[in-house]
Amino acid sequence: MLIEAELIARTIVLSSTKLPEATEVWAYRTLAAGNPGYRGRLADALIRLERVTADPADRLRMSQEAVATARLIDPVQDHTATELLIWALDALQRNLYAAGRPAEGLAARQDIVALYGRGLHQRRTCGVTDCYADAVLPAVDEWITDYGLAA
Repeated sequence: MLIEAELIARTIVLSSTKLPEATEVWAYRTLAAGNPGYRGRLADALIRLERVTADPADRLRMSQEAVATARLIDPVQDHTATELLIWALDALQRNLYAAGRPAEGLAARQDIVALYGRGLHQRRTCGVTDCYADAVLPAVDEWITDYGLAA
């Protein structure tokens, strides 16, 4: 059954049509279960699905899953691991603040500050940079100043 599910998932991912975010997440979850190389695509799909989901509880759950998945990505194998983790943490932070959990949201923000390197999003022309080119970047430079971490 797993082999059949993987074949269906590969077919879905390789289709030339624009996939609904939920379908894409299902496909990448199925593929990531058998191959860790799909974790980056799963995290990316979860972040995009979180952005179009209306229910705040579902948004929080998806952002938590995106962070957990992004933390499992090997940065040696996937050069976008840090960027994906930052975007997942940014989504988690927004959802934690919306859920009335500011202490946990602040912890997510501090994780972003610890991971961030100047020019991180401008250094590479890769899928993460292209995918989030329209998005407003997290205000990491301001957060660094707020925490007194400026060099």
